[in-house]
Amino acid sequence: MEYLITPPVSTSWKINSVDFTQSLQQKWSEVKIRTVTNPDDYYALEWVILEGERLDGALHRDGQGISLDGSLEFCASFAIWFRSLVPETQNLLFYDQGFNFYVDLHEETTKSEIIQLVDVTDNSSLKI
Repeated sequence: MEYLITPPVSTSWKINSVDFTQSLQQKWSEVKIRTVTNPDDYYALEWVILEGERLDGALHRDGQGISLDGSLEFCASFAIWFRSLVPETQNLLFYDQGFNFYVDLHEETTKSEIIQLVDVTDNSSLKI
């Protein structure tokens, strides 16, 4: 399933791709990262994490979003980890591609909270 992590509104904040790449490599030993060189591509970085299961991810070229393709559990774990890299003052949402639900990611948000609340909705609209 595909999920996204983005700010809820326009902002001047951006993810530093060099710092983000280093953080990915420090967190996951089994990560393959590719810089996307085509300036017309929607993504600046793409990666695959293979640790027990597969998670495909991409950093949006505007530096303000992450696209994820994997299980809800792995994507929720990634979202919690990513939240820890972002300044506390920057609001972030975790949501599915169809925007059937969204979760405001706070520093205190847990993986189990995301999974439990998303599973409860089972394709119903939900704001958390």
